[in-house]
Amino acid sequence: MADERVPSAGSCSKRRTRDTLTRRRALGLLGSGLVLGAVGRVGADGHDADVWREGGTWYAEAHGTSVYSGSSMFGAVQSAIDGLSSGRTAKETVVIHDGGSASGTVYLPSYTALEFREHIDHGGGDMPFYADREETIEISSLSIDTSAGMGMRIQRCYDVTLGTIEITGGPGIGIRIDGGRSMGLETTEHVRIGDVYVERTGSHGVETYNVHDIEIGVVQARDTGGSGLLLNDTSSARVGVVDAVRANEGGGYAGFRCANDAGPDIHVDLVRSIDCGRGVFTVSGSHGITIEEVYLEGNGGNLIQDSRDVQVNGGTVVDNGGEGFRIDSRSDDRHPHTREVTIQNCVIRGHNYGVRETGPDTEHNAILDNDFCDNGTDIDTYASNTVVDGNTYCEDSPGDDPGPAEPGDGGDPGTCEPSAITPYLRVDGGDWAQTGEVTIEPGATVEFGPHPHTGGSWSWAGPDVDSSSREIEVSPAETATYTATHTNACGATSGYEYTVVVEADQTGPCNGDGIAIDGYTACDITGDGLHEDVTGDGRVGFNDVVTFFEQLDEPAVAGNPDAFDFSGNGQVGFTDVVALFERL
Repeated sequence: MADERVPSAGSCSKRRTRDTLTRRRALGLLGSGLVLGAVGRVGADGHDADVWREGGTWYAEAHGTSVYSGSSMFGAVQSAIDGLSSGRTAKETVVIHDGGSASGTVYLPSYTALEFREHIDHGGGDMPFYADREETIEISSLSIDTSAGMGMRIQRCYDVTLGTIEITGGPGIGIRIDGGRSMGLETTEHVRIGDVYVERTGSHGVETYNVHDIEIGVVQARDTGGSGLLLNDTSSARVGVVDAVRANEGGGYAGFRCANDAGPDIHVDLVRSIDCGRGVFTVSGSHGITIEEVYLEGNGGNLIQDSRDVQVNGGTVVDNGGEGFRIDSRSDDRHPHTREVTIQNCVIRGHNYGVRETGPDTEHNAILDNDFCDNGTDIDTYASNTVVDGNTYCEDSPGDDPGPAEPGDGGDPGTCEPSAITPYLRVDGGDWAQTGEVTIEPGATVEFGPHPHTGGSWSWAGPDVDSSSREIEVSPAETATYTATHTNACGATSGYEYTVVVEADQTGPCNGDGIAIDGYTACDITGDGLHEDVTGDGRVGFNDVVTFFEQLDEPAVAGNPDAFDFSGNGQVGFTDVVALFERL
């Protein structure tokens, strides 16, 4: 079956998202005396360290202090982490503004959050990200191609958050979360994962082992060498959507697999497995598993083996090799035999056996209210106490493929929640900024690109706007608002209002003689005697405020209150910088 890859976080994250100097941000920076220049780097609100690249050089700052300058991306990231507050007991955040080539490993200590805003190409065999015996760690966004044996490993940790993650390549596992080498003695607990996309890994997309209390929104796996999502010895797990295509195609792993005493209290809203080794596979003592809905097509079968208290509550199962579902126990005593498995409310078509129960010792199962059609044998039971009831034959049509998962699809079954809108914009083709408000000069162009960047539909309202695209461009002549409305796949709508403030067009010729200031000629263009056009370009804008701030100590400025006393207090100082800013 052909598969169209859903555009994922990486397709957007390759854009620059370094913050632009908005009116609100500039005022806040001026109040702190931190203006670095309109074309310089400005730290974003709400984080504590920044990593960025200029040409071939990487830089890092932590709490306003330079901590790295060199050629290594991950060296800069690690230096920024090391520059966070020592002994902290609250999470501090590092924003990595640029992407590029990287090697080596980033080690995450406790109370640390990372946000990668652009794509990473990671080379070498070192694991890109690692944490061991830490607490309260987070990677909110990441898009990475890697050749390492494992994209990320988190072990023996507490309070782990992974947001929107995309991992491509590598001979091993995409994400592994476990209890370390002392399996069964230590665990990782309280894990929250948003949306993961894993492609072309040599082994599993996402794997857990010795994990308790985990919530996962969406796992999308494409062409992985192992399972899309594999839960080993994992309990209290809530999963929204597992969407696997060609996971271990032709092999024995499954789009969704539970193994090694996984359970209890595992709940999955939807498993979509297409052309995988198996679609669903529970084995080796797994127990307490509920899958609300399945769409299983073209897999090498679906197997529930040495498992107890497993329920599949509905969906479509078509053309999955020899058996739609096989319920089985192995002949050895390493694990309890299979019992209390329920397959119900499914349309099951196109197999040698629709549901086949095999021994030894398999017992007390239920095959209820399914519709069987075009199978060689619809139901074949092994145990005399297995209940078969309410099934029909060729009455129902198979359900449609729900399609590839979208970020945010991992909500409660049966509900339709609006998708949150995250605003992004850029001015005149510059850097993308995560903000919904910007101040521009007349004639500038603003491009809006809100998220979610995949799925659903968009509409816009505002001056001279009529578009159903997610990204639009505007060039208002005066201050205006633009409302983006997103309708997600289940029909819920959400909205966000952008604000574009257009500066007054303060332009004009220089009245009288200009004043030379470090290569600029400051001019009075309004005729009031004050030289607000500090750069002498014929207009008043942010560059004039920044340049004025930088030149406050120059004699031509400090000794000339008649020309630069914008606050009217009889002298030149920082209050005049703020006063000039407020004129914009």
